[in-house]
Amino acid sequence: MATFTKRRLAGAGTIAGLSALALVVSPAIGSAAITGGATVQANAGKGTITTSISGLNTTKAFVKCEGTVYRGDAVVLDKTTKVGESFLVQGPTMVVGQVLTNASGTGTSAAFPDGEYQVRTKCKEEGDVDYQDPIAPVRVTVTGGTAAGGSADFSLDGLLGGFGS
Repeated sequence: MATFTKRRLAGAGTIAGLSALALVVSPAIGSAAITGGATVQANAGKGTITTSISGLNTTKAFVKCEGTVYRGDAVVLDKTTKVGESFLVQGPTMVVGQVLTNASGTGTSAAFPDGEYQVRTKCKEEGDVDYQDPIAPVRVTVTGGTAAGGSADFSLDGLLGGFGS
């Protein structure tokens, strides 16, 4: 009888050990997944870019979504090809700390110089180390943006504002 019990315990231990090993080898089981769609458009004459997310679903508590703008000719979208600051995509149904179902929101960038850009929409759930991308990057052409350069009058006349003339 003691031998039968030892075999049973050994078998149960083996099954538990293999189950734990399966979770270590395949961490995708139970991992987070953000789904939904997004549209990205350049706002003609304003130089800005708007990202609209719809049907956003999360499997864990929502943290944030943002749009990030990259150079139009970039092959790799990372910090070396990023242009300007990322902008938040927010909406009344995109509640931080909650699991989202069919949420939506919008976000608009700061103004960019005229040109072609790539925009990546990305989101995070609680516990994410990296962002998840609900859609592929989108190319947009910005018009009516900020001037690529700027000028300032640093001459003596410019500094004095014509004083004494």
